[in-house]
Formats: sequence, structure tokens, C-alpha cells
Amino acid sequence: MVYNENDAIFYWLWLVDVFGPGNNRIWEVLSHFDNDPIIAYKALQKEDCKYITKKEYKSVCNTFIENMYDLMDYCNLNHYTVISTDDERYPQRLKEIFNPPAVLFCMGDPGFINNEVVLTVVGTRNPSDYSMKFARKICSELVNSGVVIASGFALGIDSAAHRAALKANAKTVAVLGCGLNVDYPSENAKIKKVIAVHGAVITEFFPGTRPEGKNFPQRNRILSGISLGTLVVEASQRSGALITADFAMNQGRDVFCVPPADLFDRRYAGVIRLIREGAIPTFSHLDVLFEYYENFSHKLVSVNPFSDYSVGEEFFNEKPHRMVGNRTSENQKKEVVTEEKNISDEKVIDISEYSDIQKSIITVLKSGGSLTPDEISALTGRDISSVLSELTELEMNGDIVKQPGQRYSV
Repeated sequence: MVYNENDAIFYWLWLVDVFGPGNNRIWEVLSHFDNDPIIAYKALQKEDCKYITKKEYKSVCNTFIENMYDLMDYCNLNHYTVISTDDERYPQRLKEIFNPPAVLFCMGDPGFINNEVVLTVVGTRNPSDYSMKFARKICSELVNSGVVIASGFALGIDSAAHRAALKANAKTVAVLGCGLNVDYPSENAKIKKVIAVHGAVITEFFPGTRPEGKNFPQRNRILSGISLGTLVVEASQRSGALITADFAMNQGRDVFCVPPADLFDRRYAGVIRLIREGAIPTFSHLDVLFEYYENFSHKLVSVNPFSDYSVGEEFFNEKPHRMVGNRTSENQKKEVVTEEKNISDEKVIDISEYSDIQKSIITVLKSGGSLTPDEISALTGRDISSVLSELTELEMNGDIVKQPGQRYSV
């Protein structure tokens, strides 16, 4: 096939081949050339280039742009998509992390990732029955609510997450620690193409790259980077899932953890550590949906936070003064009444200077009690994005309060 020699993708591939996938030197060197791979390619051919080491210059001399044409021929023949960071299909969230992969090799079209609520699910390759049951259940519930599941294509929890999505005929994203043409693990070889049809399989490693141990921690930064949050289902103290969780925290993403089946079982030691460090305990898919419903209600379909939940709505609206067995002393009851009276008397809202939409929101909340953003949108006739924006401002002003279950009240 004849290629345009000015096509930047070949120079992106050349840079990755010179420095190696996941090497932050790619970005350090590019920064001296306006992040333009073609300019960088031409400058690095010079022996006196001051921005690379002698070892790196040797790699430059042994890496040929013509080989990138052959690589693209191979990818096209096998229907692999190759995208760089300047491609609109490149996951936007991934661009925001430290040291994003310069190039991604893909089966399927990864462009949909930019428009979805993506959650990464990780865990051990040898999970307990409890963890496998939970993984299957929560992933099924999440994909049925509009969430896209991403995982690492390994055996155990990863496979359970992918298969739950495929069973629901939903999209899923697999991130590999090897080349696209390497069937690892062999047990999952058949579902790779199925995932590509329903979502995408992506990797930063060139075709033919074997699954070496060093590749997987490197792969994990992509797993956490493409998603809004990472759910750890089961992890020991030395689990690779903890690396993904650490990446997620460093990238400013949410970390969710399934509470352990047994606090004394060392298989859950990593999960306990994460919960101590502030991870969100996750008892149901609702714990995930609550985090994202406010900003992504238009993507989360058929969500009723209190439906099919065994403990019922009162679980989420539990009062802080409620005691075990619902037994409260008379003095405690009096304190609660006094406190509630003081709160109610503390501020009378003057809505005369508020905008029309703010007035309408406060009015429906006064009459409707505790309402979700969608309910407020329906009652006021305002679009959901405007309602969410005004709710934030009213909450900051102290005129309304946000309650469990993404509900608001005066």
C-alpha cells in the first residue's frame, strides 16, 4: 500500500519504537519540538542533537521509518486500528493522565469511550466464590444501567466482568498487556473478537509483543486512565489490582472496593488497605451510580436508586441519631427535636433576588420535599443540565441540601 509520508501516525509509531511503549522520554523529547512527531523525527536524526542520550541516538539510527509502513500494512490486513493522541478517537480521559500512551493499537472502534460512563473493574486471577458471584452480579447491574465496563482481560475477576457485559449484549473494553495478535490468556482467545464487536480491545504494545511481567503494571495506568473510577473486587496485599487502584488515585479517579467476605482472610488484605485509605465501600451497583448520576443522568438509563434493593429506601435516609434496634432515650429524642427546630429556624429563604429557574427549583422543593434532579427537571420544565448547574449554586449558598441517593431538599 502507498502511504503519505507526511502522515503523522508513522512518526508516532517510530518514536514509540525508538524509546519503547510507555516510556515518558517520548513526551520529554517531544516537548522540545512543539509535540510534533515529524519535526522531532527530523531533528533526532542529527548526531549532535542535545535532547537525547548516546544510547537513545543509537536506537534512532537502528529504527527506520520504512518499517512503520510495513507495520501499518500488517495492522490494516488484520483490521487493527492505530491511533495517536491527536486522533479524535483517542480516549479523552487518557490524554489527561501523566505519560499517556503515544499510540494505541485497537480492535474495534474506541471512539465510543469518550461518550460513555466507563468503570474499570479489577481483581485477582484466583477469586473466591463470593468475589466471583459479586463481580458477575454488580457488572450485570451496571451495564444494564448504562455503565461501560473496562477490565484487563485476565482470568478471574477480569473475565467475569467482560463476560457479564457480553451476556447483556453491552459494550466492554479490554486493555491488554501484550500485542493484539498474542492470545493471552489462551482461555480468552475466542472472546477477543466478540469484545471488539461490542466495544474495543486496546493496547499500547506492538503486534507480536509477548505478555512479560513488566507490561502489566504499565498496562494498568491505561485501565485506570480511560475510566471515571476503578472498582476493586478482591485483592491481596501484593495484588496487581492495587497498582491499578494506586494509579486511579494518582490520576484523580474514584476508587471503589467490595467489602471483604472475611476480615481475617489475607486474600482481602489489599481491599482493607484501600478502604482505610478512603476508597468507597461498594455493596451494590447503586453505590457506583450514586457517584455519577448527578453529572451523567443522561447516560445512566432506567435508574431507580431504590428499586430492587433489599434494605429499602430507609437504609439511605437513615438518621444519624438512630440507634441499634431503634432504641433511643427520651433525652436523645428531645435533643433531636431541639436540633431540628434550630435548623429549621436558622434560615428563611428570600427568593426575591434569585433567577426564575432558581425560584422554580426552590418552589418545587418546598412542596415536593426530597427530589432527584430528574424529578426537579420534570416538575419545573427545565432541561437537566440547567437544573444541575443551579442546584450546585443553591447548595453552595446554603439554600438547599444534598441528601443520600442524589436527592435535594430545602
